[in-house]
Amino acid sequence: MAEEEKPVAPSGELPADGTLPVDQGRPAESVAETALEAGESAMDEAIPAEPAAAEPVFVDRRRTPRGPRPETLESREPLLREAGGYRLRMEPADLARLRDLPGSKGKTDRELGEGFLDGQSERLTASLAGDVEPPAEVRVVVDPYSRQAFLAVGRTIRGIVSF
Repeated sequence: MAEEEKPVAPSGELPADGTLPVDQGRPAESVAETALEAGESAMDEAIPAEPAAAEPVFVDRRRTPRGPRPETLESREPLLREAGGYRLRMEPADLARLRDLPGSKGKTDRELGEGFLDGQSERLTASLAGDVEPPAEVRVVVDPYSRQAFLAVGRTIRGIVSF
């Protein structure tokens, strides 16, 4: 045999120098595949069948300090806006409905509500003029699917505005 050729060890292991054996009768690809298979079987023998079972570590999460949750605190407060002598109010649930409107991706509920009231406050107060005397607190409920805002004073809807 030439110096380049090294026989495969009988156990199917690769030579220690990391070179692949060359077989004159077979193409190099099949020799490499045979060497890989031999290496895989050697790897299988080196790994124990069942790893030792480690005991689980439990951490008591009730005692670990947590930071404040600003999203939760922010979402509990309604958004208020003064316009035309009326006090427009959007509850957290109403603000959450604004997420279904186009262009709401990447904005918080409060940002969506402020943008909505900035753009629609004149139309909302105009629909109430003559029916509800200012000053009055008006709840604004948005239906994003019909693209309508319902204006409620107390438990009565006093106006509907399409946007």
